[in-house]
Amino acid sequence: MTANDSEDLRPLCRDDAAFEQLKQVLQQRETSREQCWIDMARQTQRTQALEAQRRAAEAASQAKSRFLAMISHELRTPLNSILGLSALLSRQVVGPLNSKQVEYLDYIHGSGEHLLAIISDILDLSKVEAGQEHLRLSPVSLAELCQACLAMMQPRAAEKGLELVYRAKAPSPTTCIADERRLRQMLLNLLSNAVKFTAQGQVTLTVQSRAALVEFKVEDTGIGIPADQLEQIFQPFTQIDRGLDRQYEGAGLGLALTRQLAQIHGGHLRVTSAVGQGSCFVLCLPAHGPEGSSADLQTVGAVPMGGGGHRLVVVDSDLDHHRALVAYVRACGWQVNGCRSWAEVHQHLKTHSPHLLIVGDREACNPALDNHLQQLRPPLVPQPIKVVILRPAAATDCSPLADAYIDLPLTIPKLERMLSL
Repeated sequence: MTANDSEDLRPLCRDDAAFEQLKQVLQQRETSREQCWIDMARQTQRTQALEAQRRAAEAASQAKSRFLAMISHELRTPLNSILGLSALLSRQVVGPLNSKQVEYLDYIHGSGEHLLAIISDILDLSKVEAGQEHLRLSPVSLAELCQACLAMMQPRAAEKGLELVYRAKAPSPTTCIADERRLRQMLLNLLSNAVKFTAQGQVTLTVQSRAALVEFKVEDTGIGIPADQLEQIFQPFTQIDRGLDRQYEGAGLGLALTRQLAQIHGGHLRVTSAVGQGSCFVLCLPAHGPEGSSADLQTVGAVPMGGGGHRLVVVDSDLDHHRALVAYVRACGWQVNGCRSWAEVHQHLKTHSPHLLIVGDREACNPALDNHLQQLRPPLVPQPIKVVILRPAAATDCSPLADAYIDLPLTIPKLERMLSL
């Protein structure tokens, strides 16, 4: 308010003292209004700065996830050869080995599998954080899956003298809709941690229904977790035992990954624990799958594996890192041909009728893959050809025209499953 505006108010005042008092009140209000505008401007600046920091943090997180995914994939490619060839040598397919050679090969293979587990966890976590994880949902037989997970953990538990117990509490669910591979991964992470941090006693896996949820409870009699660290253990690369000379190995990714996989399933993971008395991890998942999802069944029938003139074709731009695959398949009596392009594949089909076609992980990303696979169906070829795609680690989807998908790196059981198609 200007001086002239103030003078217009003088007739409304009974005397000069009242007029001066009015001017002071108006001046205070004007000052207060100006301060309010200043505060609003500062708040706007702070909000904009925080928003810029948030966008920068999100961009950095996405860049980190892309970097981890790329590096992890590049590390898994040479591991494919290390694991495959060491497994072949251990089976003595190229000649007999002495006991020391077998011991060293077992150590190489075990170390390779340990490294693969760490790399896989890093890659899986980066995919989940980047929002690139797509669930492959199907009905899962819970009793069968839980028994299989306990069987996988039995050797490690036996080494420590631990008892593994499975309980199905009433009301006991028989199936749930989930990504079976991811559900197995979550249960194995929880069971592995329980066995790792338990010196004596038992580890118990309990399954039961709670309303529309399926509850998986993993209890142990191990070292327990301090109350102030119950949330920290779900942070990536975090372990209770942090020293360089720590007793328990691992990258500290399992629980972080398990919680995030539970969340994208529409569930949750919680823990209760007491130091020296053990821990209890509870994984809850919707019995009918994530809200708004539908089950995508992916089942493949199998026939007995055979050789005796069976032909197999591998197509990929880089055939070198499929040496272990080729060596094993030939050791099984198959005839193997490698093609670096689809033109070579079609040229080969003019004179031969392979039983199986393997699409390498690099060729699996070819945008024209569906068109190429369509040409492998009758009447374009005299007889049907089974197609297996070696699925790259970072792939979110593959051609629906394949008969099976095999996640890299290849192992002997995966190869045997492939040859039994």
